[in-house]
Amino acid sequence: QKLNYLMNKQKNALRYIVEFLVIVTGVTVSFWGEEYRESLQNDEEEFKALKNLQIELDEINTYCEERKTSYRKDHDVLSYLLKNPDNAFDSIDNLVQSSLGIGFALNDYREFQPPMNRYNSIINEGTIKFIESDSVKQQLSELHNTLYAYLKSIVDDEKLIQQKLSLYLAENYPKVILLEKYDTEKKSYYNALSKAVNNDEILKALIYTKYRKMGIKNYFLDGYEEKLIELRNRIEKILINQ
Repeated sequence: QKLNYLMNKQKNALRYIVEFLVIVTGVTVSFWGEEYRESLQNDEEEFKALKNLQIELDEINTYCEERKTSYRKDHDVLSYLLKNPDNAFDSIDNLVQSSLGIGFALNDYREFQPPMNRYNSIINEGTIKFIESDSVKQQLSELHNTLYAYLKSIVDDEKLIQQKLSLYLAENYPKVILLEKYDTEKKSYYNALSKAVNNDEILKALIYTKYRKMGIKNYFLDGYEEKLIELRNRIEKILINQ
């Protein structure tokens, strides 16, 4: 009887052990399964985030190429005007289609507002956490925060100078302003403008100040594009390897 008792006790103990192992195994497998499912979901979210960024970076690249062309054209117009106002008309004539093109370089400014809706959404929704690459996150911050802030600041500075320049022209050379307004033949507009520049050191200094800011803006745009290309290539490699 004692032997039967011991055998039954061993059987019960073995059953409890087996049941315990089954429960532990089930919990472990369930945990692993959930972890694997979550990993797959995170990978999918990362892929979507990176793909959206890749699409937007392509759009930004197209935007920057257009900005670069316009920025440099405006910069060249002022360069010719400052260096040789008496004989620069032919060079400027090849750059712009009308007197409005000359006037725009002088009296206006061009904004820098690249498309950033996808990036902002990724930040606001918190899905940037799914991007595992710290390098990509760092480069995104440099592109959309640091370099973008530099460019915006320079554009704002140029805007202030442009306002002073436009006001000075309106007060001292209204004929130049009015000739541009009525889209006068380029040669007549340029002759009036070059005459004003030749005879007024303050006007020339204001134009030079704007010209200098435009040069700095072009310099930082080049740096922005370099970071953009570097980031695009890195994201492309990650997407290929996923």
